Amino acid sequence: MTMMKSPRMWRDMLVVGFAMFAVFFGAGNLIFPPQVGFQTGADWEWGLLGLLVTGMLLPTFGVVAVGLRGGTFERLTRPIAPWFGTLLLVVSMTLVAWLVTIPRTGAVAFETGLAQLVPAASGVAGKTAFLILYFAISLFFAIDRSSVIDKIGKYLTPALLVLLVGIVAWAFVAPLGEPVPSRQASPFHYGFITGYQTGDVLTGLLFGVIFIDAIRAKNHDNPRAFVPMLIGAAAITFAGLLIVYGGLEYLGATGSGLFPEDTAQSALLTGLVARLAGNLGAAALAVAVVLACLTTAVGATAVMASYIAKWTRDRVSYRTGAIVTTVVALFQAFGGVDYIIWMAGPIFMLIYPVAIGIAILGLFPRRLVNDGVWKGMAVATVAIGIYDSLSLSGSMLGFTLPQWLQHAHAAIPLAGQGFAWVIPAVVGMLIGGAIWSATGRAGVDHQPEAG
Repeated sequence: MTMMKSPRMWRDMLVVGFAMFAVFFGAGNLIFPPQVGFQTGADWEWGLLGLLVTGMLLPTFGVVAVGLRGGTFERLTRPIAPWFGTLLLVVSMTLVAWLVTIPRTGAVAFETGLAQLVPAASGVAGKTAFLILYFAISLFFAIDRSSVIDKIGKYLTPALLVLLVGIVAWAFVAPLGEPVPSRQASPFHYGFITGYQTGDVLTGLLFGVIFIDAIRAKNHDNPRAFVPMLIGAAAITFAGLLIVYGGLEYLGATGSGLFPEDTAQSALLTGLVARLAGNLGAAALAVAVVLACLTTAVGATAVMASYIAKWTRDRVSYRTGAIVTTVVALFQAFGGVDYIIWMAGPIFMLIYPVAIGIAILGLFPRRLVNDGVWKGMAVATVAIGIYDSLSLSGSMLGFTLPQWLQHAHAAIPLAGQGFAWVIPAVVGMLIGGAIWSATGRAGVDHQPEAG
């Protein structure tokens, strides 16, 4: 019997794959797919294709890339610079995980979960009580680092999947109506950019360590077992995301003619499900929302606490880090979903281009991609990311960038479609790789490890 046919290996693969799906499928993953379907209408398949790239493929690629390149984000990004991974990690975990991802789970769980299920509890007192209880439960699941993945994969995810698959199946059996023409000029671009808001490419790169550690903790650290386990778990995650994303987006498309164009994202999701399945559907959705948000909160809290302990060299313990993370997220969650999404936009525009480049390059063998390729990609994507972030911040806060800079950005191929970083990234990789090869320098994997 080969290793891949071992019943224990299949069981462990399912547990890790389910846990990975649940951590990816959190607050944004519930509210964004219906919004993409609603906005793209009759062209919802193109919207789904864009969302598939940034919300499904690249996140799972990120986990695989981290696993294949040493098991940590810092190791993966060493070809760019020894300090680059640490800097991006600190910025991403602080600004994205701590101030956006974890608090957003609580805000969505309240607005789309409890407030819909028990409208009488939607006031300030109800919100306060719910958020305190929600984050207390999240902390309970996250406080023991060694059992986080098993708790999510064995208990929380199966319940979540039953509810989600039920809603998705109902959407296909009883469509709400005919999709209206797309409200977006480029449905693919809209789905692609909306995928940024899920934060899942960063989730794959930064949270991948907990899935990798879980695989190794189950005694699958031998390369012949580890690689199939890692890829198999990622495949399970992708399949789950595709089914649920596709179903939720189709639901939004079939209801695209039933609601005003400016309907808020949380209200759209609850309205669609209420039209689809009445009070029973609304109740099922509320429970699914809370479970989906909770699984992400647990995983993100565990990772944030692990990094706090690592950064402080255990002067702040994992448990203390989990408590501090939870308390900060609790206060941030009171701002609400719209506030958190508003704040997240410029952050994601800054970080996502380089994160996508890292996830893709991480899949290539080192012998095919030298360090200059990584450096050129990073310089180009960070530069464009800074411009896009400042541009979006300007539109939100009422300032504009210099005209000459706007014209230079507009002249970049694909800039009009929202992909200004693509061509500079390719050019940067080609130039960087050529210079590195011409100088005959060795890559980081061929140099002695520091310390």
